[in-house]
Amino acid sequence: MDGLLEDAQGLLETATDAVQAGVGTGDWAVFIGPEGGVQMIAGSESSLESLAWSRGARSAWRVSRQGARVRVEGAKGDRRCMLESAARDGVVRRLLGDVRLYEVGD
Repeated sequence: MDGLLEDAQGLLETATDAVQAGVGTGDWAVFIGPEGGVQMIAGSESSLESLAWSRGARSAWRVSRQGARVRVEGAKGDRRCMLESAARDGVVRRLLGDVRLYEVGD
């Protein structure tokens, strides 16, 4: 798949790790331009296809976060992929729920 899926997986892992570390990831668009250079744009709300076309990008990915979920959408030519993962901190919260991690006695 010419790296489309592999790059999407790498972006998903990086964004998920950033969320776990407490870094605000926000929404990003990442492009591979016609000469192979990488471009990143923060917070753009245009469609991924429109952004890729306007920059002449060979490949494009959008990294977004909603609550504890991280999503990466990728596009290269007529191929598309979408990966989604619960951020690890969200998984831990769901597993532990309201469990007390410690208790202070009198």
